[in-house]
Amino acid sequence: MFITTVLGVSAVLLISMGFFIHYLQVGLDSKSSVTVDPQPKEKY
Repeated sequence: MFITTVLGVSAVLLISMGFFIHYLQVGLDSKSSVTVDPQPKEKY
């Protein structure tokens, strides 16, 4: 029973870490982001 619990919790942690790493690699891709507040072109 104890070994099954440890293996189950370890599997859930590994899967959640995999999803988190995938989110960091794909969801936060800086190439697909847009500039929110660009620098003004004309100088005053």
